[in-house]
Amino acid sequence: MKTMKHALAATALFLLAACGNPVSPGNTANPEQAADPGEVVLGVGEGLPDWLLVARQRSCAPDEDCPRREVMFNQRSITRRADGTADIWIQVRHGVPQLYRVETETTVSTVRYDLERLHYRFNCQTQQFMVVERHIMGAGETVIARDEPRQIYRTPVSGSITPIIMPIACRGS
Repeated sequence: MKTMKHALAATALFLLAACGNPVSPGNTANPEQAADPGEVVLGVGEGLPDWLLVARQRSCAPDEDCPRREVMFNQRSITRRADGTADIWIQVRHGVPQLYRVETETTVSTVRYDLERLHYRFNCQTQQFMVVERHIMGAGETVIARDEPRQIYRTPVSGSITPIIMPIACRGS
């Protein structure tokens, strides 16, 4: 019976976590301080971790043995607007190091990383998304590279993380 109560409490906390808010990961702004009057900033359960696991995925063929990647969302990063859009940050921890090409005015280099964070914006009415920005994370979870892809809305692809994250960002479920 005690285990069942703990499971129910954990489930309730997880559901509350899906309603989290401010615009960047780790931001603990006061919910009453929404930057835009059209934004809805929801409170977050105290004591819950910033990043909650939402999926473990493989990025290979079904019969292939490859490392999994873990996808988490930041409960405090969800922002919903009156225009029907919602923002959320996700974090992807890759099972094997990935490569990212970094170019400056004078050098071109390649860095290895296993953690990246992505800022998604969903149009909840049309069921489309765009990637607002992407952070390649280094040691100590510091940003070592930042990318701002072309801002175009796309339709989620089956098997990708976007169909899983969209309901959390748009409805909190």
